[in-house]
Amino acid sequence: MAHAYVAPPTSDRTPRLRARRISVDLENLGVVRAELTHAERGRFTGEVRDLSLHGIGVELEAGANPVLFAADRLETIELQSNGQVLFRGRGTIRRISDEGEKLKLGIELDGDGIDLAEVYRQGTRQSFAQRLAAFERSTTPYSHLNPDFKAWVADFRSRLDSLKGFLGNEERALATEDLFTRSESERQILEHIRPWIVREMESARTHLNEIVCSFSDDDHEVHRNFLKLHVSPLFAESPFMRRAYEKPLGYAGDYEMMNMLYRNHAEGDSLFGKAINLYATNEEAAVAVVERVSYLKNLVRKAIESSNRERVRIASIGCGPAREIALLLQESPSLGERLEVALIDQEERSISYCERTLTPFVSSTGARFQFVRESVRDLMTKRALRTALGERELIYSAGLFDYLSDRAFDALLSVLYGALAPGGSVAVGNFATHNPSRLTMEYFSEWFLIHRTSEEMMRFGKRLEPSPSNVAVEAEPTGINLFLIVKR
Repeated sequence: MAHAYVAPPTSDRTPRLRARRISVDLENLGVVRAELTHAERGRFTGEVRDLSLHGIGVELEAGANPVLFAADRLETIELQSNGQVLFRGRGTIRRISDEGEKLKLGIELDGDGIDLAEVYRQGTRQSFAQRLAAFERSTTPYSHLNPDFKAWVADFRSRLDSLKGFLGNEERALATEDLFTRSESERQILEHIRPWIVREMESARTHLNEIVCSFSDDDHEVHRNFLKLHVSPLFAESPFMRRAYEKPLGYAGDYEMMNMLYRNHAEGDSLFGKAINLYATNEEAAVAVVERVSYLKNLVRKAIESSNRERVRIASIGCGPAREIALLLQESPSLGERLEVALIDQEERSISYCERTLTPFVSSTGARFQFVRESVRDLMTKRALRTALGERELIYSAGLFDYLSDRAFDALLSVLYGALAPGGSVAVGNFATHNPSRLTMEYFSEWFLIHRTSEEMMRFGKRLEPSPSNVAVEAEPTGINLFLIVKR
């Protein structure tokens, strides 16, 4: 059943404070140019508007309109002022904003960041004391860490090490047992530890949130790096968290990570790894991803059952493993003869997985499938998608729009809306701003999403032309994953 979304009450959380960033002063420093290279979109340039040790704000040149997503990696970044190189390295786009015709990027830099001492040397009006302070910050990146955070990390690491040692002893005690006894004993241990470790990690998360909630973006970057240095090797024993951090396909949340949420969560090469994996796959955001499968399954079912067409044409954009389609046809095979679905994803392995798992339903249920590998960036430029794909009664996307800037959100939503048949609907998902797992996703796995409110989602729908007949925002049962529903 679809759940109409009701926003939770606002909290009294301390407002975020921003650490001072250096505003580029054209009189003192002159123009700071940024040369950026993206693996797919090529090279583009812009002007740096503000910078700090680990981040820059870049305004792209007029007319430059590359299709970029939050979490995109930049293969090369070079900053220059007056012929001097201030930074050369890599980074990640964290924020994208549209201001008029200009696109502004917030970029997080890899490594030790910008040579602030050189920045101050370039600004001739700056004092020696300022240059010395900048030099100190650049050579000791962790010297100004929040002391409560440092204490929290030390305690957190100690508790994880103790748990690993305890479970290691349990594992060694079972080493001489036969396979059946060992497997049953491990299963019982994990059943007992699951609620305990979820509770312990939630407590640690609560403390983390209290410490970092008012940090600036640059503060977050420094503190995340410190946590990663001390804790990530332990987290990496969880297959789910390791894949989120390593991003083998270039982004977190790929089709195999979704599969990890749908199957047995006790995965790992050790009891400790399995225990951490149990926690990671039971975070509220992970539960919401599982819950949205049933939500989407019911959305597809409703589209089929409410239509008088012989074949109901549906499309899933950024389809991943398309588990909702498999579940629907397992539960109601009779609906297959009325289903024609296009599964579209930019990842070849995702499409291959869908082909292997869904093709058997063709003979058993009569369902029709189109498996389409298509770049989302290219899809956004296909204004004639309706002609290329054929108009559809339902088009949905579960986990793609979380990565899109407002401009990209508008562009892709407009393309999908234009491909609807009269009376058809488009449904797009986005994590809500009150996602309780947000900071742990960012700190523990470097998994960044663009979170949005119900009101923001509604505005996207109401901007569409021609005006929709209905715009609504729903949510899966946890209320964490919002869905914008627009009817043509």
